[in-house]
Amino acid sequence: MSQGANLEKYRDYKNYKYYEVTGCQDSLEGLKALLLKKDSSLVHSGSLNTSQIVLSPRLVPVLNSFAQKERLKAKVLYDDVSEIINLEKGSARRRLDKFSWDAYYDVKEIHNFILNTSKLHPESTELIVGGKSYEGRKILGLRINTPYEKGQRETGKPVFFIESGIHAREWIAPATTTYFINQLLTSGDPDIVGLRDRFDWRIFPTVNPDGYHYSYNIDRYWRKTRSRSSNGCRGADPNRNWDYNWGQHSASDRPCDYQLYAGSRPFSEVETRTLSNYISKIDNLLFYVAFHSYASLLLLPYSDSTDHVDNYDDLVQIGKRSIEYGSRVNNITYDGPGTAAETLYKASGGSMDWVRYAMNTRLVYTYELRGSSFHWPPERIAEQGDEVTQMMLGLADGAKELGYL
Repeated sequence: MSQGANLEKYRDYKNYKYYEVTGCQDSLEGLKALLLKKDSSLVHSGSLNTSQIVLSPRLVPVLNSFAQKERLKAKVLYDDVSEIINLEKGSARRRLDKFSWDAYYDVKEIHNFILNTSKLHPESTELIVGGKSYEGRKILGLRINTPYEKGQRETGKPVFFIESGIHAREWIAPATTTYFINQLLTSGDPDIVGLRDRFDWRIFPTVNPDGYHYSYNIDRYWRKTRSRSSNGCRGADPNRNWDYNWGQHSASDRPCDYQLYAGSRPFSEVETRTLSNYISKIDNLLFYVAFHSYASLLLLPYSDSTDHVDNYDDLVQIGKRSIEYGSRVNNITYDGPGTAAETLYKASGGSMDWVRYAMNTRLVYTYELRGSSFHWPPERIAEQGDEVTQMMLGLADGAKELGYL
């Protein structure tokens, strides 16, 4: 396994500002283009009328001048990003003795959680490997498939697949996914027990392990894989690398693009290539769910189109049930459901869209978890974990109501 990350200088983001900018979409695109000319590693994200930008101190006057000229509203979310990053990392240093949900952990600790959980529940779980990474890590997951009760017909349960952590910097997604695994296996709530027993679960907390490791140890805002292009630049966006309308929207053909390089071709990344191969061999795949952050939003396929799939109304109805279940936990209601093209921006080459198209999987969703940035307080991980648990229950109940189960 490559140890290159250990030799690189840690990017501390000292005195970097985290801005939220709102206004006309054309003006926001102009601002982003201007800043990218001055900083090729600019961290940016956003939706139709809002952009979030992590900005070096030297570019603050550029942003303020452009915002004033174009009548954009710029709000500072974090005055010094390094302080937030230190709080996130400090939580893990305090809790290395035991895996918990008030800290963020590196890939090794996440994999150890999966291994230990399988050992604790040998009768209902098994380790699964969905593929491998560029640096040689496993895409390690857990299968949860409880034995049939006496008298039940063993016809094969529908498969519920969960993919998480495809974007390295979205730490809350793997954390929430491990929380959900623990809930499925330890909760005494009869609804959660029933949810566990109803499906053959295939759950992968971090499908971009190299990128996550690099984000955790070197560059908090790293999003891509860690493959090396012929010109020496690193990584591709693994959620732009799937073979569905590859490279068309919200994607870059420049290997050095810090965020959106779609790869040299569809499935150029070993992570997406091997994971798609694993998925293609699954029989009876009913649900495919991906966890991202952040937007408090439920997305449906296809991400690059405003045209709707044939069971779109069913997806909306089931999705609304999921959102309603989740809102009962903390009185927070997600937006959607809808396509990314309608609610955020057009994006091509994503995993959800490929699964829908290539596998014709009927119930496919992407959850953008909560937050006002890529940061979520580690002491509040369980808050989102409980919401997600209820939202998964809502999906199952909604699907049963419409005859999918």
